[in-house]
Amino acid sequence: NYKHQAYHSNWEEFELLFQKVHHSFYDHLNERFPDLTPNERKLCVFLKLNMNNKQIAQVTFQSEEALKKARLRLRKKLELDRDTNLVAFVQGL
Repeated sequence: NYKHQAYHSNWEEFELLFQKVHHSFYDHLNERFPDLTPNERKLCVFLKLNMNNKQIAQVTFQSEEALKKARLRLRKKLELDRDTNLVAFVQGL
């Protein structure tokens, strides 16, 4: 699918720009959570940018429901309790 190919191509370019602005984010993320998948890392990047599910869905061509599930899995992997704000946690890395 052209949209998905364009997304993956643009992601690499976006990632380079993101790293220039948030140069230590990936280091901190990988240091604390080395078992995150590439898609979980991408979700963290979007959360770092304070994007909501609707915005992320538009960029990644995923449903908002799929993103809700992905956020739940990410919370579990980061071992966050219900009282911890996922976005605030990721932004603090």
